[in-house]
Amino acid sequence: MDISALAIKTIRVLGLSAITQAKSGHGGIVLGAAPIMYALFHDHLKIDVTNLKHFNRDRFILSSGHGSALLYAMMIVAGYKSINVNDLKVFRQLNSKTSGHPENAILPGVEVCTGPLGQGAAMSVGFAISERFLHKRYQVGNGSVVDHYTYVLLGDGDLEEGVAQEAMAIAGKQRLNKLIWIYDSNRIQLDGKVSDSTDWNLKTLCKAYHWNYLKCSSQYSVITKAITKAKRSKLPTLIEVTTTIGETWQTANSNKSHGLVLSAEELEKYKKQIDFNYPNFVVPPEVKADFSVVKTRGQAAREKDLQQFKLLKKTQHKLANEYLAISKNQYAFKNRWFAKTPHVENEATRNIVGNIIQTVFTNQPTFITVNPDLSSSTKIIADGKNITSATPTGKNLNIGVREFVGADIVNGIVAHGGTRAVCATFLSFSDYNKAAVRLGAISQLPILNVYTHDSITVGEDGPTHQPIEQIPALRLIPNHYLFRPANFAEALFAIKFYLKNKKSAISIISSRSAFKQIVGDATQIKFGGYCLIDQPEYDLTIIATGSEVGLADEVIACLAKKQIKARLVSMPCVELFRQSPLTHQNAVLGNKPRISLEFAATAPWYEFVDYAIGIDQYGYSAKPKDLCQKLELTPPQIAERITKFIKP
Repeated sequence: MDISALAIKTIRVLGLSAITQAKSGHGGIVLGAAPIMYALFHDHLKIDVTNLKHFNRDRFILSSGHGSALLYAMMIVAGYKSINVNDLKVFRQLNSKTSGHPENAILPGVEVCTGPLGQGAAMSVGFAISERFLHKRYQVGNGSVVDHYTYVLLGDGDLEEGVAQEAMAIAGKQRLNKLIWIYDSNRIQLDGKVSDSTDWNLKTLCKAYHWNYLKCSSQYSVITKAITKAKRSKLPTLIEVTTTIGETWQTANSNKSHGLVLSAEELEKYKKQIDFNYPNFVVPPEVKADFSVVKTRGQAAREKDLQQFKLLKKTQHKLANEYLAISKNQYAFKNRWFAKTPHVENEATRNIVGNIIQTVFTNQPTFITVNPDLSSSTKIIADGKNITSATPTGKNLNIGVREFVGADIVNGIVAHGGTRAVCATFLSFSDYNKAAVRLGAISQLPILNVYTHDSITVGEDGPTHQPIEQIPALRLIPNHYLFRPANFAEALFAIKFYLKNKKSAISIISSRSAFKQIVGDATQIKFGGYCLIDQPEYDLTIIATGSEVGLADEVIACLAKKQIKARLVSMPCVELFRQSPLTHQNAVLGNKPRISLEFAATAPWYEFVDYAIGIDQYGYSAKPKDLCQKLELTPPQIAERITKFIKP
């Protein structure tokens, strides 16, 4: 028997065995796309299966994450040390490495968590941006310490999601020629045929986006030739492979194959049908021997990389040490960078955060901004050139008005490693990219997104630009820290926390409007909430965040005229405050009435307070002062509301 045919059968049966055992999964892609995976992993993928974290490996992303059984089967056949058949036997079960969709945090060899369609493809653009940046920076001799491809397997649903179209536009504009998407084009979706909803000319679309387009059959030898050709392209490549979903089973070419789960009896029938004479979960010795080429290729490539690094260390010692640090996700933060930063008494935190990030970028050579056409407003932009195909080590990646893909590109840049990135947009637009932030948090990526224009005080732009529910919504994302700084010290702490963070998503909320900067004990910021203005004898505690801290100080002055004494607590990070010792929490919150002040939806604040002042309706198009007056949010009005609450 042709060894490639036996290997493809093995991949198919392994994947189906896992699905049958779990009684859950997606068998159609396992059968249809197995030849693609064999061609890519056997003939092309450069990875040391015994050292999966070797930095200069090819990256493979399964954007069609529902096909995880296919990926796990492929990893086992290829000899990945992180997975074995026992892991496959507990596919989709509690505490298993082999979850329903691939998760990098629990299975080494998976590059990033995928599943929400389109996002794996979108993140791959970040991987390719990072690879090209590092390739250029760490050039030595006739090569570079970083030199690899990024491959993606995706399907119809991926391409139909708008974020994938955004990603294609950016990849084409950037001429990311080492990015290769392999399209499992089976023309079938969950509810029926692709043609029921979609009618496109991919060749024309690729040309319009400046992509190389190739089309081939699902025959292994033809696929591998197409990949070879794609690797020589000067443009990113989409290879459309015409496959058959559920190929070799009776439901082939039908939407019934999408979630195909065979019974144990049907699986045995299938094995006889394809003449596969091995038990379930067994890799034939001939196939293991066939895949020794993957290990040999990967280890030879790693040895070559080590020689390249030795040359870099010999000729550019400082650069070699820098590469060692960034390849281990280690980034410096030095307080002396900010020693000459002047104190400001009245400032918008978008300017403060922007200046801090600018300083960090000046001192961190592998940091990138991802700009969705708003840097003049968000103030998040680095000194230096824009990233283009001609200047791949620029500092700023302009992506146009594409917030969703911006956050996914940040995910990809960070997941690749060696680079960090920040995307910035208006807080009201966080709804566009929150799905990507969520996926970054699941993937345990130390990503950073900055959101400005933090409240209704953007005024005349009206309700569409006035965030109400966005801050609480972002705070609900697990493994995510939201910082809303009220002064320079809090903003600096947020950035320092981000740089030291290894596995959590970070968001920073900043203001467009200037407000009074109140300085407190900076050593207490680490607790997420601390007393900014204390009084030995007090009647109540006001808890505020961000720009409302300055407002709260004015409210306290109004209350003092009513003979009411109030303490002021700043809570820049609710998530950190929850993690602080209970004794600290109780001391900060106090034992008198607690009142929150944040220009956002109020309900979540009742975790800490007795009375929440905020906004539970959409705003109006008006000048900020007029808007606050109408919503009873001026200092005298807030003081009056508080007075009525504590003295009904």
